[in-house]
Amino acid sequence: MSTRDDKPRSEGRTTVLLAISLLVLAVAITVGSLFYGYAADADAEFGGADGQAEEVITEINEDYEPWFSPLVGELPGEVESGLFALQAGLGGIILGGGIGWYAGRNRGRKESIPPIAAPAPSARAAEGERGGD
Repeated sequence: MSTRDDKPRSEGRTTVLLAISLLVLAVAITVGSLFYGYAADADAEFGGADGQAEEVITEINEDYEPWFSPLVGELPGEVESGLFALQAGLGGIILGGGIGWYAGRNRGRKESIPPIAAPAPSARAAEGERGGD
């Protein structure tokens, strides 16, 4: 069983600093991506790349006809958002389950290794303790 004394104090501080730094970096990237390009077109809405790609393709080739049509058709925004949230939730569950499985497997390996037993005393040492005959 490990205790806090097993690790040097500086290693624990380094881990905390690294975690905080990565969290700040993730927040900065998230906030930065929200404002990226916002000043260029303030009235723009978030949109998918498929609609933009179709516009660019029709500019290049006016005779273009999509070869695939959606199975369901146009969905209301709430349903589309709900499906996206469901997809994100399932992905998070799968990712978290995988990380937990690997962490548990590693922890199980560490706990299953038996501790090294002290060597049995030799016959001479045992005789010496008895006082020898």
